[in-house]
Amino acid sequence: MRRLAAALAVLGAASLLAACTEPTQDPARSYAGKEDTKAYAGDAFKGDKAQWEKKLAARAQLQNEYERAAALQANRPQ
Repeated sequence: MRRLAAALAVLGAASLLAACTEPTQDPARSYAGKEDTKAYAGDAFKGDKAQWEKKLAARAQLQNEYERAAALQANRPQ
């Protein structure tokens, strides 16, 4: 009876420790989907990367809080 209890205790401890291991997180296979198109390859820019970068910089400048605050101060009546 004592051997059975010891065997069950060892088996229980082994199964608890086995449940705590981390499974592998490596992908099973690499992504085999289609390649993404470039952002500037659409109809708006017709593949012109320089024009796309210029438009992107202008858009980012509109979101610049320092520029927006300066513009508001300049347009404020005295």
